[in-house]
Amino acid sequence: MPASARSGLLLAVGLLCCAHVAGAQQFVSTGRGTLRGLTGVEVVVESLPPEVTRAGVSGDDLRSSIERQLNGAHVTVYPSQKANLSPAQAYLYVHVNALPVDGGARHAVAVQLQLRQTLQSLVTGSRIVDAMTWDAHDVLVTEASTVSDLRAELRGYVDLFIEDWAAGH
Repeated sequence: MPASARSGLLLAVGLLCCAHVAGAQQFVSTGRGTLRGLTGVEVVVESLPPEVTRAGVSGDDLRSSIERQLNGAHVTVYPSQKANLSPAQAYLYVHVNALPVDGGARHAVAVQLQLRQTLQSLVTGSRIVDAMTWDAHDVLVTEASTVSDLRAELRGYVDLFIEDWAAGH
């Protein structure tokens, strides 16, 4: 195996390991129970890296696709946090990161879908903004020309979210 491929593979494994470690450090309980009582969500897609946009994936397309999927499952989608009068101000956050490996022939693509909401500290009473309470994530290794496969990965994550949403409502 060439040195560049070996280093790319090690980097992808390192990203995967870091995602696992970060998940273990969460101080907020996570899962379907944290969705109970929410009235709906806004969908926010972080700026996509150039490796992803060059493959024909745009943040607006991802957001629209996720919103259609949620609407089809009768999950209320708010156009903005101002439209969501719930004190939780819940939103689905999409973050995608890509790293070329094998000299750019393939990419390691980290895909995350998180539900974030405002919570209140039991100790101080202060509101903690942006707490992640539900999460699905993985690192894919894909051909550079097919990095758009992350759409299928996100659809699967949204399906998991919808299943958990339905269980709590």
